[in-house]
Amino acid sequence: MNASTPRGLPVVVRVGLWMSLSAVSFALLIGIVRHITPEVNVYVVNFWRNVLAAAMFAPWLMRRGFAGLHTRRHGTFALRAAFMVVATIALYEAVALMSMAEVTSLTFTSPLFATALAVLVLGEKVGPRRWLALAIGFSGVLVILRPGFVSLEPAVLLPLLSALTFAGVMVTGKMLAATESPESIVLYLSIWGLPLALLPALFVWQWPTLEQALWLIAVGLAGNANMYGFARAFRIGDASLAMPFDFIRLPFTALVGYLAFAQQPDLWVWIGAAVIFTGSAYVTHREALAQRRAAADGGKAP
Repeated sequence: MNASTPRGLPVVVRVGLWMSLSAVSFALLIGIVRHITPEVNVYVVNFWRNVLAAAMFAPWLMRRGFAGLHTRRHGTFALRAAFMVVATIALYEAVALMSMAEVTSLTFTSPLFATALAVLVLGEKVGPRRWLALAIGFSGVLVILRPGFVSLEPAVLLPLLSALTFAGVMVTGKMLAATESPESIVLYLSIWGLPLALLPALFVWQWPTLEQALWLIAVGLAGNANMYGFARAFRIGDASLAMPFDFIRLPFTALVGYLAFAQQPDLWVWIGAAVIFTGSAYVTHREALAQRRAAADGGKAP
């Protein structure tokens, strides 16, 4: 990959800009969720979020049609969508109950969980340095939660559940990438996600008021912008280049939490987040190196 693009901006700058868009959108997304969930159940919020995500693909379907969507792996697609629904609901529930910065810090464990799941599910081999990075990363969770020093609420399990199930989204995405097109992988996440998100929402259904509908549209737009910025960053540069910029989600989220809800994360949240992120970034970097070696050797990544 060239050091710069035809547009004149270095690749690292372009990646940083798209990751900044993703970070700002994430902060706005969970800020809006925090604002609206006292009035609208998180299951209903998640359903409308999926409606907006699916609607985003309507122009693509109109141009390409359904011919390119043939697959025999609906089971894996459905499992991936189920992971995504659980991850999103757990995140929204956590945001409604906890500090936004604390929730964001704990979501940095997703790459750590993804590596552990890849070992268990895909049989990937992980060297001692990555195992050490996993241990360091997960120790950051203990720094944030400080068990034995402060009382732990059950709500702290929600962001960890979100991180774990989002890791499931990542691992099943790897499984599908071997046989399915990138368009199908993204589109089927929305197609299967819609009915799976509707099912729990039906038990607590409420039609939004006009004001609530506007906030729900904002949730959808922020969520789509978050995913779009992330996708564009990973298209320009690989994961090892984009991952370091992901940490900027924390200051943006902390700023929204402070300005909108007077939340002030303590020092331990910042320290723990840095520890988690360091482990996650190293794991991502090592995985990217392994994939490059495998591509060069024409084999599988270790």
